[in-house]
Amino acid sequence: MTGLAKTLDLSCRYYRVYTDEDVPCREENFSFVEQRLALPAAQTALVLVDVWATHYIDSWLARAADITREKIVPLMAAARQAGVLVVHAPSPFVVQRHHPESMPSSPSTPSTDDWPPAGFRGIYRSGEHAPFGRQPEPRLSAAQKRYETELKIAEIAAPQSGDSIIADGVQLHALLKARGILHLVYAGFATNWCVIGRDYGIIEMNGRGYNIILARDATTGVEFHDSVEAETATQITIREIETKYGWTTTTDDFLRAAAIRPGA
Repeated sequence: MTGLAKTLDLSCRYYRVYTDEDVPCREENFSFVEQRLALPAAQTALVLVDVWATHYIDSWLARAADITREKIVPLMAAARQAGVLVVHAPSPFVVQRHHPESMPSSPSTPSTDDWPPAGFRGIYRSGEHAPFGRQPEPRLSAAQKRYETELKIAEIAAPQSGDSIIADGVQLHALLKARGILHLVYAGFATNWCVIGRDYGIIEMNGRGYNIILARDATTGVEFHDSVEAETATQITIREIETKYGWTTTTDDFLRAAAIRPGA
C-alpha cells in the first residue's frame, strides 16, 4: 500500500461535558470518550507550532527540548513514512528571517482601524494611556534581541524535502485547501499560548472547520510559579482542547497508526 493510499487507524479521545439521559448531569459524571478515527493519510497534516531552538524562559525551554527530541522528532518521521504532510509553523518572523522563500506572496495585514488608539493597544500602554498598562519588563528588550539572532526551528526538527513551511493561518488554510487536507494533528509549543492562540493554531483552525487532533504528550505550556511541578496550565489547556475544539492522541498511538513500532 502506498503512502497516499494509507489510512491511519488512530486512537483518540475527547472530553464529554454531558451525560446519558439516565445519569444526573453533574460535573462528577463527566468523562472521556475514546474513539478510533480512520484518517486518510493524504487528507492529514502534522502541524508543528513554534518548535523553536531557544526561548527566554529557561525552565520551559528545557522541557520543550526534551519533548522535541523524544516526541516530535519521532512524530515527524512517522508522518513522512505514512504520507502525511509535515507543516512547519514557526511564526512569521522566523519564516521571514530563515525561510523567506516560504513567505506568502500576499501576507495578512493587521487592521488599519484607528480605534482603539495606537497608544492604548496591547498590554504595555503608552502616553496618556500608560496608567492602564503593565509596567515595562526589563527582560523584554533583551529577549527580543536574542530572538533576532538565535530564534529558528530547532535543528533536530528542521524541515526536510517534501515538508511545507507556513507563516500565517491564511497561508496554512490555502495549503490545506490545495492539498485536500481535512485533519490536522498538532504538536509543538506552547500549549496555552501559541498552540491554541496563533492564527494557525487550534482555535482558529477549528473555527475554519478542520478536524483537530493534539498529540498531548508532544507539547508543553508555559507554567505559573505554583503550577510547574504538576504542569497544571498545560493539562488544563489540553482538557480545554478535548472539551471544545477537537481530539487528543499520543505519540505512541500515532506511531502505531503509522505502522512504526514505538521505541524503534
